[in-house]
Amino acid sequence: MESFHFHLQSYRSHKNRVIVPKQVYPAFKQAQTIKYGIKQASIEIMTHQKDDDILYISEDLVTQLHLVHQRTISCFVQGSHILLQPLLGVFTAGFQQDETQALGERTPVFESMAMTGQSYGFDTIFFGYQHINWDNQTIHGLVFSDGEWKDYTFPIPYVIYDRIPNRKVEHHPSIEEAKQKLQEHTIWFNSGFFNKWKTYDQLIQTGQVAHLLPPTVLHPSKDKITEMLDTHKSIYIKPIHGSKGTGIKKCTIHAESTGIECMYYDQDKKVHQRYQQIDQMLKQQFPNGLYGYIAQPEIPLKSKRSSPMDYRVHANKNENNEWEVTAICTKFAGKGSLTTHVKRGGSLHTLDELFDDKESQNIYKKLERSALLVSKALDHKSSSPLGELGFDFGIDEEGKVWLFEANSKPGYALYDHPAFQKEQSMILSYPYRYAKHFYLSLLAE
Repeated sequence: MESFHFHLQSYRSHKNRVIVPKQVYPAFKQAQTIKYGIKQASIEIMTHQKDDDILYISEDLVTQLHLVHQRTISCFVQGSHILLQPLLGVFTAGFQQDETQALGERTPVFESMAMTGQSYGFDTIFFGYQHINWDNQTIHGLVFSDGEWKDYTFPIPYVIYDRIPNRKVEHHPSIEEAKQKLQEHTIWFNSGFFNKWKTYDQLIQTGQVAHLLPPTVLHPSKDKITEMLDTHKSIYIKPIHGSKGTGIKKCTIHAESTGIECMYYDQDKKVHQRYQQIDQMLKQQFPNGLYGYIAQPEIPLKSKRSSPMDYRVHANKNENNEWEVTAICTKFAGKGSLTTHVKRGGSLHTLDELFDDKESQNIYKKLERSALLVSKALDHKSSSPLGELGFDFGIDEEGKVWLFEANSKPGYALYDHPAFQKEQSMILSYPYRYAKHFYLSLLAE
Protein backbone atom coordinates (compact mmCIF):
# COMPACT_ATOMS: atom_id res chain seq x y z
CA MET A 1 0.00 0.00 0.00
CA GLU A 2 1.24 3.49 -0.86
CA SER A 3 -0.02 6.74 0.65
CA PHE A 4 -0.11 10.26 -0.75
CA HIS A 5 -1.35 13.71 0.22
CA PHE A 6 -2.79 16.05 -2.41
CA HIS A 7 -4.50 19.36 -2.91
CA LEU A 8 -7.85 18.51 -4.46
CA GLN A 9 -9.28 20.31 -7.48
CA SER A 10 -12.38 19.49 -9.46
CA TYR A 11 -12.90 20.06 -13.19
CA ARG A 12 -15.91 19.87 -15.46
CA SER A 13 -16.55 16.41 -16.78
CA HIS A 14 -19.37 13.90 -16.79
CA LYS A 15 -16.91 11.02 -16.67
CA ASN A 16 -15.58 9.39 -13.50
CA ARG A 17 -12.00 10.45 -14.00
CA VAL A 18 -9.11 10.91 -11.58
CA ILE A 19 -6.08 12.76 -12.96
CA VAL A 20 -2.85 12.20 -11.03
CA PRO A 21 0.61 13.77 -11.32
CA LYS A 22 2.71 11.94 -13.90
CA GLN A 23 5.45 10.95 -11.44
CA VAL A 24 2.99 8.98 -9.23
CA TYR A 25 1.08 7.39 -12.10
CA PRO A 26 2.81 3.98 -11.66
CA ALA A 27 1.17 3.66 -8.23
CA PHE A 28 -2.29 4.53 -9.62
CA LYS A 29 -2.33 2.96 -13.06
CA GLN A 30 -4.13 -0.23 -11.97
CA ALA A 31 -6.82 1.61 -9.99
CA GLN A 32 -10.39 0.86 -11.06
CA THR A 33 -12.43 1.89 -8.00
CA ILE A 34 -12.33 4.80 -5.58
CA LYS A 35 -13.84 4.71 -2.07
CA TYR A 36 -14.78 7.46 0.37
CA GLY A 37 -16.75 6.48 3.46
CA ILE A 38 -19.23 3.85 2.32
CA LYS A 39 -19.46 5.43 -1.14
CA GLN A 40 -17.68 3.81 -4.06
CA ALA A 41 -17.37 4.48 -7.79
CA SER A 42 -15.67 2.97 -10.82
CA ILE A 43 -13.01 5.27 -12.26
CA GLU A 44 -10.63 5.95 -15.10
CA ILE A 45 -7.07 7.08 -14.29
CA MET A 46 -5.31 9.77 -16.33
CA THR A 47 -2.14 11.83 -15.78
CA HIS A 48 -1.16 15.51 -15.80
CA GLN A 49 2.18 17.31 -15.81
CA LYS A 50 1.23 20.33 -13.73
CA ASP A 51 1.91 20.74 -10.00
CA ASP A 52 2.99 17.44 -8.48
CA ASP A 53 0.78 17.87 -5.39
CA ILE A 54 -2.59 18.35 -7.15
CA LEU A 55 -5.19 15.64 -7.71
CA TYR A 56 -7.89 16.47 -10.25
CA ILE A 57 -11.28 14.78 -9.86
CA SER A 58 -14.22 15.29 -12.21
CA GLU A 59 -17.20 17.24 -10.88
CA ASP A 60 -19.52 14.26 -11.34
CA LEU A 61 -17.22 12.12 -9.21
CA VAL A 62 -16.95 14.85 -6.57
CA THR A 63 -20.75 14.86 -6.36
CA GLN A 64 -21.07 11.07 -6.24
CA LEU A 65 -18.52 10.74 -3.42
CA HIS A 66 -19.66 13.91 -1.65
CA LEU A 67 -16.22 15.52 -1.61
CA VAL A 68 -17.61 19.07 -1.68
CA HIS A 69 -15.82 20.25 1.50
CA GLN A 70 -12.42 18.72 0.83
CA ARG A 71 -9.49 20.95 -0.14
CA THR A 72 -6.64 18.64 0.81
CA ILE A 73 -6.92 14.91 1.03
CA SER A 74 -5.03 11.80 2.05
CA CYS A 75 -5.02 9.02 -0.49
CA PHE A 76 -4.14 5.34 -0.10
CA VAL A 77 -3.57 3.07 -3.10
CA GLN A 78 -3.50 -0.72 -3.18
CA GLY A 79 -3.77 -2.54 -6.51
CA SER A 80 -7.09 -1.68 -8.13
CA HIS A 81 -8.43 0.37 -5.17
CA ILE A 82 -8.02 3.99 -4.10
CA LEU A 83 -9.15 4.97 -0.61
CA LEU A 84 -9.68 8.68 0.03
CA GLN A 85 -9.29 10.39 3.40
CA PRO A 86 -10.19 7.79 6.05
CA LEU A 87 -13.19 8.84 8.14
CA LEU A 88 -13.97 7.82 11.70
CA GLY A 89 -17.56 8.36 12.70
CA VAL A 90 -18.26 8.79 16.42
CA PHE A 91 -21.88 7.89 17.12
CA THR A 92 -23.05 9.61 20.28
CA ALA A 93 -25.75 11.77 21.89
CA GLY A 94 -26.00 14.85 24.10
CA PHE A 95 -25.34 17.53 21.48
CA GLN A 96 -25.59 21.11 22.80
CA GLN A 97 -26.36 24.45 21.15
CA ASP A 98 -23.37 26.01 22.94
CA GLU A 99 -20.57 26.21 20.35
CA THR A 100 -17.89 26.06 23.06
CA GLN A 101 -19.44 22.96 24.68
CA ALA A 102 -20.86 21.21 21.64
CA LEU A 103 -20.90 17.84 23.41
CA GLY A 104 -21.30 18.89 27.03
CA GLU A 105 -18.69 17.83 29.56
CA ARG A 106 -17.12 15.43 27.03
CA THR A 107 -16.25 18.29 24.66
CA PRO A 108 -12.57 18.74 25.68
CA VAL A 109 -11.83 15.03 25.28
CA PHE A 110 -13.58 14.87 21.91
CA GLU A 111 -11.64 17.94 20.76
CA SER A 112 -8.38 16.24 21.71
CA MET A 113 -9.55 13.09 19.97
CA ALA A 114 -10.32 14.94 16.72
CA MET A 115 -6.92 16.65 16.74
CA THR A 116 -5.23 13.31 17.33
CA GLY A 117 -7.17 11.87 14.40
CA GLN A 118 -5.92 14.66 12.14
CA SER A 119 -2.33 13.73 12.98
CA TYR A 120 -3.15 10.17 11.87
CA GLY A 121 -4.67 11.32 8.58
CA PHE A 122 -8.31 10.92 9.65
CA ASP A 123 -11.31 13.20 9.59
CA THR A 124 -13.58 12.66 12.60
CA ILE A 125 -17.31 13.33 12.42
CA PHE A 126 -19.40 13.32 15.60
CA PHE A 127 -23.03 12.54 14.94
CA GLY A 128 -26.30 11.18 16.28
CA TYR A 129 -29.35 9.62 14.70
CA GLN A 130 -30.74 13.08 13.89
CA HIS A 131 -27.77 13.92 11.65
CA ILE A 132 -28.22 11.07 9.16
CA ASN A 133 -29.66 11.57 5.68
CA TRP A 134 -30.64 8.07 4.61
CA ASP A 135 -31.66 9.09 1.09
CA ASN A 136 -28.19 10.13 -0.03
CA GLN A 137 -26.24 8.18 2.62
CA THR A 138 -24.61 11.23 4.19
CA ILE A 139 -24.17 12.64 7.68
CA HIS A 140 -24.44 16.34 8.52
CA GLY A 141 -22.56 16.25 11.79
CA LEU A 142 -19.96 18.06 13.85
CA VAL A 143 -16.28 18.35 13.02
CA PHE A 144 -13.63 19.98 15.22
CA SER A 145 -11.19 21.80 12.96
CA ASP A 146 -8.93 24.84 13.30
CA GLY A 147 -9.91 25.24 16.94
CA GLU A 148 -13.67 25.36 16.47
CA TRP A 149 -16.71 23.14 15.94
CA LYS A 150 -18.21 23.22 12.47
CA ASP A 151 -21.16 21.59 10.72
CA TYR A 152 -20.06 19.48 7.76
CA THR A 153 -21.63 16.90 5.49
CA PHE A 154 -19.74 13.67 4.83
CA PRO A 155 -20.65 10.30 3.38
CA ILE A 156 -21.50 7.75 6.04
CA PRO A 157 -18.09 6.61 7.40
CA TYR A 158 -16.98 3.05 6.76
CA VAL A 159 -15.83 2.72 10.40
CA ILE A 160 -17.97 3.93 13.33
CA TYR A 161 -16.98 4.13 17.00
CA ASP A 162 -19.91 3.74 19.41
CA ARG A 163 -19.70 6.33 22.22
CA ILE A 164 -23.36 6.51 23.29
CA PRO A 165 -23.06 8.01 26.81
CA ASN A 166 -25.37 5.76 28.84
CA ARG A 167 -27.75 2.81 28.79
CA LYS A 168 -30.93 4.89 28.97
CA VAL A 169 -30.02 6.87 25.86
CA GLU A 170 -28.89 3.69 24.10
CA HIS A 171 -32.44 2.30 24.21
CA HIS A 172 -34.03 5.37 22.63
CA PRO A 173 -36.03 3.94 19.67
CA SER A 174 -34.47 6.33 17.13
CA ILE A 175 -30.96 5.44 18.29
CA GLU A 176 -31.68 1.72 18.13
CA GLU A 177 -33.13 2.08 14.62
CA ALA A 178 -30.20 4.17 13.34
CA LYS A 179 -27.68 1.79 14.84
CA GLN A 180 -29.31 -1.24 13.25
CA LYS A 181 -29.41 0.36 9.81
CA LEU A 182 -25.84 1.68 10.00
CA GLN A 183 -24.45 -1.68 11.05
CA GLU A 184 -25.67 -3.16 7.77
CA HIS A 185 -23.20 -1.00 5.81
CA THR A 186 -20.34 -0.17 8.20
CA ILE A 187 -17.78 -1.58 10.59
CA TRP A 188 -19.16 -0.67 14.01
CA PHE A 189 -17.00 -1.21 17.07
CA ASN A 190 -17.76 -1.25 20.79
CA SER A 191 -21.45 -1.71 20.25
CA GLY A 192 -23.56 -1.35 23.38
CA PHE A 193 -22.89 -1.71 27.09
CA PHE A 194 -21.93 -4.92 28.83
CA ASN A 195 -24.36 -6.95 30.90
CA LYS A 196 -22.51 -7.84 34.13
CA TRP A 197 -23.87 -11.37 34.30
CA LYS A 198 -23.34 -12.14 30.62
CA THR A 199 -19.74 -10.92 30.95
CA TYR A 200 -19.21 -13.05 34.05
CA ASP A 201 -20.76 -16.09 32.39
CA GLN A 202 -18.53 -15.71 29.32
CA LEU A 203 -15.37 -15.36 31.41
CA ILE A 204 -16.09 -18.10 33.95
CA GLN A 205 -16.14 -20.53 31.02
CA THR A 206 -12.69 -19.37 29.89
CA GLY A 207 -10.05 -21.32 31.77
CA GLN A 208 -7.34 -18.69 31.49
CA VAL A 209 -9.35 -15.99 33.27
CA ALA A 210 -11.90 -17.82 35.47
CA HIS A 211 -9.55 -17.54 38.49
CA LEU A 212 -9.81 -13.71 38.33
CA LEU A 213 -13.56 -13.67 39.04
CA PRO A 214 -15.06 -13.33 42.53
CA PRO A 215 -17.89 -15.76 43.40
CA THR A 216 -21.03 -14.34 41.77
CA VAL A 217 -24.71 -15.25 42.10
CA LEU A 218 -27.34 -14.19 39.56
CA HIS A 219 -30.89 -13.33 40.74
CA PRO A 220 -29.95 -14.24 44.34
CA SER A 221 -32.68 -15.56 46.63
CA LYS A 222 -33.21 -14.46 50.24
CA ASP A 223 -31.61 -17.71 51.40
CA LYS A 224 -28.58 -17.11 49.19
CA ILE A 225 -28.14 -13.55 50.47
CA THR A 226 -28.38 -14.86 54.03
CA GLU A 227 -25.81 -17.57 53.32
CA MET A 228 -23.40 -15.11 51.69
CA LEU A 229 -23.69 -12.64 54.58
CA ASP A 230 -23.09 -15.43 57.11
CA THR A 231 -20.00 -16.55 55.20
CA HIS A 232 -18.46 -13.27 54.03
CA LYS A 233 -20.01 -10.71 56.43
CA SER A 234 -20.07 -8.08 53.66
CA ILE A 235 -21.45 -8.35 50.11
CA TYR A 236 -22.22 -6.15 47.12
CA ILE A 237 -25.53 -6.37 45.27
CA LYS A 238 -25.31 -4.89 41.78
CA PRO A 239 -27.76 -4.42 38.89
CA ILE A 240 -26.57 -6.41 35.87
CA HIS A 241 -27.15 -3.39 33.60
CA GLY A 242 -25.54 -0.83 35.91
CA SER A 243 -22.49 1.32 35.20
CA LYS A 244 -20.39 3.96 36.97
CA GLY A 245 -21.43 2.57 40.35
CA THR A 246 -25.13 3.30 39.83
CA GLY A 247 -27.47 1.04 41.78
CA ILE A 248 -24.77 -0.76 43.80
CA LYS A 249 -25.66 -1.57 47.41
CA LYS A 250 -23.26 -2.83 50.05
CA CYS A 251 -24.77 -5.00 52.78
CA THR A 252 -22.77 -5.75 55.93
CA ILE A 253 -23.20 -7.66 59.16
CA HIS A 254 -21.19 -5.97 61.91
CA ALA A 255 -19.67 -8.11 64.63
CA GLU A 256 -20.44 -5.56 67.33
CA SER A 257 -24.15 -5.37 66.56
CA THR A 258 -26.99 -7.50 65.38
CA GLY A 259 -28.77 -6.71 62.14
CA ILE A 260 -27.66 -5.55 58.73
CA GLU A 261 -26.31 -2.25 57.48
CA CYS A 262 -27.10 -1.30 53.87
CA MET A 263 -25.12 1.48 52.22
CA TYR A 264 -25.92 3.01 48.82
CA TYR A 265 -26.22 6.31 46.95
CA ASP A 266 -29.41 8.24 46.33
CA GLN A 267 -28.35 10.51 43.46
CA ASP A 268 -24.93 11.54 44.84
CA LYS A 269 -25.94 11.44 48.50
CA LYS A 270 -24.61 8.54 50.54
CA VAL A 271 -27.28 6.74 52.57
CA HIS A 272 -26.90 4.30 55.50
CA GLN A 273 -29.84 2.15 56.57
CA ARG A 274 -29.87 -0.42 59.40
CA TYR A 275 -32.24 -3.37 59.63
CA GLN A 276 -32.79 -5.97 62.30
CA GLN A 277 -34.01 -8.60 59.84
CA ILE A 278 -32.93 -9.48 56.33
CA ASP A 279 -36.61 -9.59 55.28
CA GLN A 280 -36.94 -5.91 56.20
CA MET A 281 -33.88 -4.96 54.21
CA LEU A 282 -34.91 -6.86 51.09
CA LYS A 283 -38.47 -5.57 51.20
CA GLN A 284 -37.40 -1.93 51.43
CA GLN A 285 -34.31 -1.98 49.22
CA PHE A 286 -35.52 -4.44 46.58
CA PRO A 287 -39.33 -4.17 46.54
CA ASN A 288 -39.48 -5.81 43.11
CA GLY A 289 -37.16 -8.63 44.11
CA LEU A 290 -33.58 -9.41 43.13
CA TYR A 291 -34.21 -10.47 39.56
CA GLY A 292 -31.72 -8.58 37.40
CA TYR A 293 -29.10 -8.32 40.17
CA ILE A 294 -25.90 -10.14 41.03
CA ALA A 295 -24.42 -10.62 44.48
CA GLN A 296 -20.67 -10.79 45.18
CA PRO A 297 -18.66 -10.97 48.41
CA GLU A 298 -16.56 -7.98 49.37
CA ILE A 299 -12.90 -8.77 48.68
CA PRO A 300 -10.48 -7.55 51.42
CA LEU A 301 -8.31 -5.32 49.23
CA LYS A 302 -4.78 -4.23 49.84
CA SER A 303 -4.78 -0.81 51.46
CA LYS A 304 -2.59 2.27 51.33
CA ARG A 305 -2.90 5.13 53.79
CA SER A 306 -5.62 3.10 55.53
CA SER A 307 -7.80 3.21 52.42
CA PRO A 308 -8.59 0.21 50.21
CA MET A 309 -7.69 0.73 46.57
CA ASP A 310 -8.44 -0.78 43.21
CA TYR A 311 -7.11 -0.20 39.72
CA ARG A 312 -8.54 1.09 36.48
CA VAL A 313 -6.92 -0.45 33.41
CA HIS A 314 -7.56 0.63 29.82
CA ALA A 315 -6.85 -1.74 26.93
CA ASN A 316 -7.07 -0.91 23.22
CA LYS A 317 -6.68 -2.62 19.87
CA ASN A 318 -3.97 -1.32 17.53
CA GLU A 319 -3.65 -1.29 13.74
CA ASN A 320 -2.49 -4.91 13.82
CA ASN A 321 -5.73 -5.95 15.54
CA GLU A 322 -3.78 -6.71 18.73
CA TRP A 323 -4.57 -5.70 22.30
CA GLU A 324 -2.33 -3.34 24.24
CA VAL A 325 -2.65 -1.93 27.76
CA THR A 326 -2.68 1.85 27.38
CA ALA A 327 -3.23 3.11 30.94
CA ILE A 328 -3.18 1.85 34.52
CA CYS A 329 -4.11 4.01 37.49
CA THR A 330 -4.88 3.44 41.14
CA LYS A 331 -8.22 4.51 42.60
CA PHE A 332 -8.92 5.27 46.25
CA ALA A 333 -12.41 5.36 47.67
CA GLY A 334 -13.45 8.64 49.26
CA LYS A 335 -13.75 8.63 53.02
CA GLY A 336 -16.53 6.20 53.89
CA SER A 337 -17.40 5.84 50.21
CA LEU A 338 -19.06 2.78 48.76
CA THR A 339 -16.95 2.68 45.58
CA THR A 340 -13.79 4.26 44.16
CA HIS A 341 -15.66 6.17 41.44
CA VAL A 342 -14.21 9.68 41.14
CA LYS A 343 -17.66 11.32 41.04
CA ARG A 344 -18.37 9.74 44.43
CA GLY A 345 -15.29 11.23 46.08
CA GLY A 346 -12.70 8.73 44.85
CA SER A 347 -9.25 9.86 43.71
CA LEU A 348 -6.85 8.78 40.94
CA HIS A 349 -3.13 8.20 41.27
CA THR A 350 -0.33 6.77 39.15
CA LEU A 351 1.41 3.65 40.42
CA ASP A 352 4.64 5.63 40.77
CA GLU A 353 2.96 8.05 43.18
CA LEU A 354 2.20 5.25 45.63
CA PHE A 355 4.82 2.54 45.23
CA ASP A 356 8.57 2.23 44.82
CA ASP A 357 9.93 1.21 41.41
CA LYS A 358 10.06 -2.51 42.12
CA GLU A 359 6.52 -2.78 43.52
CA SER A 360 5.14 -0.46 40.85
CA GLN A 361 6.59 -2.64 38.08
CA ASN A 362 5.35 -5.80 39.77
CA ILE A 363 1.79 -4.46 40.04
CA TYR A 364 1.88 -3.15 36.46
CA LYS A 365 2.96 -6.53 35.07
CA LYS A 366 0.28 -8.38 37.07
CA LEU A 367 -2.48 -6.06 35.88
CA GLU A 368 -1.21 -5.89 32.31
CA ARG A 369 -1.13 -9.68 32.05
CA SER A 370 -4.63 -9.98 33.53
CA ALA A 371 -6.10 -7.23 31.35
CA LEU A 372 -4.71 -8.72 28.15
CA LEU A 373 -6.05 -12.18 29.04
CA VAL A 374 -9.53 -10.79 29.75
CA SER A 375 -9.48 -8.56 26.64
CA LYS A 376 -8.69 -11.51 24.39
CA ALA A 377 -11.34 -13.66 26.08
CA LEU A 378 -14.09 -11.04 25.69
CA ASP A 379 -12.99 -10.29 22.15
CA HIS A 380 -13.24 -13.99 21.29
CA LYS A 381 -16.77 -14.18 22.72
CA SER A 382 -18.01 -10.92 21.19
CA SER A 383 -20.31 -11.03 18.17
CA SER A 384 -19.09 -7.60 16.98
CA PRO A 385 -15.70 -5.84 16.96
CA LEU A 386 -14.23 -4.57 20.22
CA GLY A 387 -11.50 -1.95 20.09
CA GLU A 388 -11.46 -0.59 23.62
CA LEU A 389 -12.12 -1.91 27.12
CA GLY A 390 -11.92 -0.56 30.65
CA PHE A 391 -11.41 -2.82 33.66
CA ASP A 392 -11.70 -2.42 37.41
CA PHE A 393 -9.27 -4.78 39.11
CA GLY A 394 -8.45 -5.29 42.75
CA ILE A 395 -5.45 -6.87 44.44
CA ASP A 396 -6.18 -8.50 47.77
CA GLU A 397 -4.00 -8.64 50.88
CA GLU A 398 -2.37 -11.83 49.61
CA GLY A 399 -1.48 -10.32 46.23
CA LYS A 400 -4.16 -12.08 44.18
CA VAL A 401 -5.71 -10.14 41.29
CA TRP A 402 -9.51 -9.93 41.05
CA LEU A 403 -11.63 -8.59 38.19
CA PHE A 404 -14.57 -6.53 39.46
CA GLU A 405 -15.90 -5.04 36.23
CA ALA A 406 -15.35 -4.89 32.49
CA ASN A 407 -16.65 -1.86 30.62
CA SER A 408 -17.10 -1.42 26.88
CA LYS A 409 -17.33 2.36 27.25
CA PRO A 410 -14.56 3.35 29.68
CA GLY A 411 -14.96 6.86 31.06
CA TYR A 412 -12.59 9.76 30.76
CA ALA A 413 -11.98 10.50 34.46
CA LEU A 414 -8.33 9.44 34.25
CA TYR A 415 -7.60 12.51 32.09
CA ASP A 416 -8.21 14.65 35.17
CA HIS A 417 -4.79 13.49 36.39
CA PRO A 418 -1.82 15.50 35.00
CA ALA A 419 0.17 12.36 34.14
CA PHE A 420 -2.64 10.99 31.97
CA GLN A 421 -3.35 14.40 30.45
CA LYS A 422 0.17 14.16 29.00
CA GLU A 423 -0.65 10.69 27.64
CA GLN A 424 -4.08 11.69 26.33
CA SER A 425 -3.09 12.02 22.68
CA MET A 426 -1.37 8.63 22.74
CA ILE A 427 -4.36 6.89 24.34
CA LEU A 428 -6.84 8.62 22.04
CA SER A 429 -4.87 7.53 18.98
CA TYR A 430 -6.01 3.94 19.38
CA PRO A 431 -9.52 4.27 17.92
CA TYR A 432 -7.82 5.58 14.76
CA ARG A 433 -5.18 2.88 14.79
CA TYR A 434 -7.92 0.26 15.11
CA ALA A 435 -9.94 1.94 12.34
CA LYS A 436 -6.82 1.83 10.17
CA HIS A 437 -6.84 -1.97 10.56
CA PHE A 438 -10.29 -2.09 8.93
CA TYR A 439 -9.35 0.32 6.15
CA LEU A 440 -6.25 -1.71 5.33
CA SER A 441 -8.41 -4.85 5.24
CA LEU A 442 -10.83 -3.06 2.91
CA LEU A 443 -8.02 -2.17 0.50
CA ALA A 444 -6.75 -5.74 0.57
CA GLU A 445 -10.11 -7.18 -0.55
